[in-house]
Amino acid sequence: ESGAAIFVDESAVDILERLANEQAVNQLRTTSLVSLAVLFPLSVLAGWIIAGRMLRPVGHITAVAREIQASDLSRRIRLGGPPDELRGLADTFDDMLERVEQGVEEQRQFIQDTSHELRNPLATMAMSLDVALTDPADHHGLEEAAVQVRRTLDRTALTVNELTRFARREIPEPGHIGPIDLGDLTEAVVGEFRRSAGSRKIGVEHVGGTGPVIRGDRTALHAALGNLIGNSVRLAPEGSTVRCGAGVVDSWSWTGVADEGPGIPAESHRLVFQRRWRKGVEGTAGEGEGIGLSIVRQVAESAGGTVTLTSAEGTGSSFIIWIPGSEGADPDDISVDGIHPVFDPLMG
Repeated sequence: ESGAAIFVDESAVDILERLANEQAVNQLRTTSLVSLAVLFPLSVLAGWIIAGRMLRPVGHITAVAREIQASDLSRRIRLGGPPDELRGLADTFDDMLERVEQGVEEQRQFIQDTSHELRNPLATMAMSLDVALTDPADHHGLEEAAVQVRRTLDRTALTVNELTRFARREIPEPGHIGPIDLGDLTEAVVGEFRRSAGSRKIGVEHVGGTGPVIRGDRTALHAALGNLIGNSVRLAPEGSTVRCGAGVVDSWSWTGVADEGPGIPAESHRLVFQRRWRKGVEGTAGEGEGIGLSIVRQVAESAGGTVTLTSAEGTGSSFIIWIPGSEGADPDDISVDGIHPVFDPLMG
């Protein structure tokens, strides 16, 4: 019996294999369907979240770009996150907005500066004509007013040119360099303002006679001195006197203006020579003092000199343009800190 052969029904084996295969296929189908039913919504949700996180910065950039108006360029994207391509794009856009805002602000300031700088000469011409027209029969007065208007127009044209160069940040073109009698120059500028200042009961007084003779650009110095007198006449109270003179202190020639106006507080003495100073604050928007004193300083420095200020709140102001008379002139001889003079020839 032990050596008896065992016979296997091959048809039964085939049936078992087929049943096993069918069961495996059914289990695989069921598993696949269950997995698909679970993974499909999960993959959709994951894709939506990932795409949303990737596209959200793009949406933020688009929203900020739509909100930016020409009148307000202060908005920035300031995109956070890792330093990837999108953040680089946002930072580049912010830099571009910064440059655009700076350009627009410079244009706005230039328009405000121009309107301020032209206001004084226009007012001077208007007052001169008004005074002359009060007595049309006074031919001498009409002729004198015409001469003053002509001089003011010339000075206004120079101011416009200086404003244009200032806006473009160009170096002023050198004018005609020649001998200048500072006393005669001072007296000529005083004559231009005496009539208009008299209409406001303000005296404009020329101190001294002929002054020192220097070499320089007469037109530029004329414009700088006219700017100083114009400011003093505009700010001086009625019944006061604006004094203008020229002279020599050691190796320095000077010309300047002193008034009895409201004065300037000590903490603002440096700011007044900077662009758009108003009430002791640099760069304040709105109606400002313009850039007239910046141009005055520019003219003085182009001649190798400087400008000093003596003033206190409520006591008036004195601006002195100093021109070196020799190459060895020491700035420490005329000012303590580059602003305040050691000795003010108009204030004592």
